Amino acid sequence: MQSFIEVFHKKDYGDKKISSIKARLAAAGLKHIAEVVPSTIYKIEGNYTKADVETLAAKLFADPVLETAVIGIANPKGFFKVQVWIRDSSTDVIGESIKDVIAAMGKPRPSVARVGNTFAIRGNFTKKQLEEAVKKTFVNEVVNKFVIEEF
Repeated sequence: MQSFIEVFHKKDYGDKKISSIKARLAAAGLKHIAEVVPSTIYKIEGNYTKADVETLAAKLFADPVLETAVIGIANPKGFFKVQVWIRDSSTDVIGESIKDVIAAMGKPRPSVARVGNTFAIRGNFTKKQLEEAVKKTFVNEVVNKFVIEEF
């Protein structure tokens, strides 16, 4: 079974990251950014129950003081959602470490574990403009793949 866990900074803990994303995109020509919501997304594939995934989200993927974990992928209405992943043909070293940690927690070792960076972004720009800015700032097309969806 494939599961996604998306991890968000709690209010006031991700402000520097938000400012950095806005600045990088603006420097790449994307103007009129109204809001950015960054997150980290984890994909695991293995024989897990819903309770297993919830345990992993709470005990492994999110720091309960600073972060909140959501099972699945949040898709906020009125936003573009950008997901940046390491290509499947490249080794995701964090993903490989996650496999070891999950096994050490007594859970079945996942067949796949990947980590990606995401952000939901809203503003006065087109999907094409966002795509061009993302390519200039967050993606090395040799090792990364990315998806942009509008909700």
